[in-house]
Amino acid sequence: MKIIQINKFNYLRGGAEKYFLELSERLTQAGHEVAKFCMTDRRNLEDTWSGYWLSRIDFEQPAIADKLRAPERIIYSRAAKRSLTKLIKDFQPDIIHAHNIYHQLSPSVLDAAREAKVPVVMTLHDYKLICPNYQLLNHGQVCEKCLDGNFWHCFREKCFKNSRSQSFLASLEAVLHKHWQTYQRGVNLFIAPSQFMADKCQAAGWPQDRFRVLINPVPELPAGQRQAADYFLYAGRLSHEKGIDVLLKALAGSNYKLKIAGRGPQENALRQLVKDLKLSEQVDFLGQQGREQLAKLLDGTIALTVPSIWYENMPLNILEALGRGCPVVASRIGGIPEIVNHQVNGWLAEPGDCGDWTKALEQAAQADPLKFSQQAKESVNQYNWSQHFLAIEAIYQQILQNRGHD
Repeated sequence: MKIIQINKFNYLRGGAEKYFLELSERLTQAGHEVAKFCMTDRRNLEDTWSGYWLSRIDFEQPAIADKLRAPERIIYSRAAKRSLTKLIKDFQPDIIHAHNIYHQLSPSVLDAAREAKVPVVMTLHDYKLICPNYQLLNHGQVCEKCLDGNFWHCFREKCFKNSRSQSFLASLEAVLHKHWQTYQRGVNLFIAPSQFMADKCQAAGWPQDRFRVLINPVPELPAGQRQAADYFLYAGRLSHEKGIDVLLKALAGSNYKLKIAGRGPQENALRQLVKDLKLSEQVDFLGQQGREQLAKLLDGTIALTVPSIWYENMPLNILEALGRGCPVVASRIGGIPEIVNHQVNGWLAEPGDCGDWTKALEQAAQADPLKFSQQAKESVNQYNWSQHFLAIEAIYQQILQNRGHD
């Protein structure tokens, strides 16, 4: 089978990229021909098809030229459509699998596939399909206003990066592609990594038969031996929606230690909060950690903590931890309760509730480590890469068969 995998980044940036890169590699190893379509970037992995890729644009620290190009790239990139059309012509794919395409590539790539009559499967790594700011989060609070289909809520409330101009572009993009039916006409099947994701999309008016729920596979880490020590672990981006401030406040007054692995825009504010709460002797900021270091941290922690206050989809770090026999203390929100079972492979606490989080941390610290480690591993046995890969291949085959019957 010949497959084009589309994602805006071709380096290990986050969970979506981790999945995209692993799937592409496994498809190649299984004998399929894979071409990637991404955005150029000095951090990218080398790729045979990079000559077709779209030029880099930086939305985090944009130069003047990037600011001038931003509206077209965000709303409808004709350059991306032309480049993908050329790749499709030269590569002749059977199917396209899209991942994160928004802003840097734009949904114009779906039109390129549709016009070339190539079927598209799309994995939903976030809520962009139903929320202009990706997160169903409005100034730090869960928000479902755009589920009514009126994406101008985002602009009126400046909920995309608290910027009137960026919120306008995000709203306009969503409104136009809804009007043009870009996703309705351009995607044959959406893969939802959680039932929660599929349910939210259906609440926004999408038909149930356009979705297949397929939970992410457990990421593989270097081999190791679990020996739980005396600390909790947070591993991930240091940003507001992750609720790390709630975790720190829950630690206040206790003797528990916390190691924080990762970086992000809230790092300085969190360091200050640690000082204010007099937790400097208990909390250790480790910065970004590689795979081997993360594996060792998971082997040594009481539990991984995921104190998110937003609708997490299906966090790879939770699957990673459970697969390693590391229990999880997490917020009862989004897709998390689909894999974290309270008092079985971890503990659930109400998001934003410091008191409930303190209680959950106490339960984790007092639990039988051997019992919970075994239960953690067993709880994700069915979410291995082998089974997931077979399911992906079956989805591709089904789409191609259905196309043949059209």
